[in-house]
Amino acid sequence: MQKNLIRGAVAVMLIASGVVQAGERDSLVNKPGRLVGPVYFDARPVDSTLLFKQDIGKRLVMKNKQAADLVKYNNVLMLHSLLNQTEISGEPQESLLPTLKILLEDYKQLNDQRSQALILNTYGVYYGKKGNIPQAIYYFNEAYRLKEQLNDKPGMVSVASNLGALYRLSGEYQKAILQNETIIGLYRSMSKNHDVADTYLQLAENKLSLNKHDEAEYYIIKKALPLFTRMGNKAGRMRCFQNLSALYYQQKRYSEAKWFCIQTTALAEKLNDKRALIGSLIHIAEVKNALEDHEDALVDYKKAELLAIQNQYMTSLVEIKGDMGETYNLMGNYSAAGTALDEYSRLHEKLVKGMVL
Repeated sequence: MQKNLIRGAVAVMLIASGVVQAGERDSLVNKPGRLVGPVYFDARPVDSTLLFKQDIGKRLVMKNKQAADLVKYNNVLMLHSLLNQTEISGEPQESLLPTLKILLEDYKQLNDQRSQALILNTYGVYYGKKGNIPQAIYYFNEAYRLKEQLNDKPGMVSVASNLGALYRLSGEYQKAILQNETIIGLYRSMSKNHDVADTYLQLAENKLSLNKHDEAEYYIIKKALPLFTRMGNKAGRMRCFQNLSALYYQQKRYSEAKWFCIQTTALAEKLNDKRALIGSLIHIAEVKNALEDHEDALVDYKKAELLAIQNQYMTSLVEIKGDMGETYNLMGNYSAAGTALDEYSRLHEKLVKGMVL
């Protein structure tokens, strides 16, 4: 027993002194087992600033992924506005759907195309508001076919507008463009130049969504802007400038984007258009961030934030809070970035909960 203890003590001293190599240890102590636990422990203090920075980075990645929610929300608002203006046979309710089916068959027997179209529109509005886009598209296409046979141009415009909004919401931009082109032809035949110009802007937005920059620029500069200018429509010109700014920003042509932002801001102030002014301030701040002028960008975001709060523009406020978080992060102010992103998360959750589609 005493000899074993002596051998063990000698082995420990040899290992500690480095005389014995790692591979020889087990034979000296005559133990088959392995050491348990970490071989090396880093006792250096944790860098809390680095951890905070990493956390902010993860939250910004999530925020950027959620940016599509805001686009979708705005598209939903536009769709619902169109649906509320659609001519229907009555307020669509689920309990009335069986009755509508019977009425539709009766009108088919009577060859009453106008009444059939009203029923089909009613179905389209019902499914559109429920978020069932394929069903809504089906019924509106059927309604359009009847409106076309009746040569009901205002009715065709209304249904085609609904289809365009539904296709855009579902990301089918090429189909949305076809609806835009149909609507432009109808408005031209009715000599409604203001509406023609408006639809050219919608077409340009869909082209931009497909990254077809040259075509989008063409429809804004060569089609929409000249029409608005000839009519003296300042609001229309302002919207053209907004779209051009977004177009050039997407192409990283920041100087041109900034110039059109400035023009938009000036027109928005003249027209007292708060929503357009907020949008312009947000966008010029984005451009300044891209040019690494973060301090000035923050000034514009704060102006936009105040206007959004005063006018209760929730969607804009969500966007601003998220962008402010990103700006503070670029400035290295992680505490302020965290506070802004906390507000963004709270407002974003509230906004998404109220989204129908």
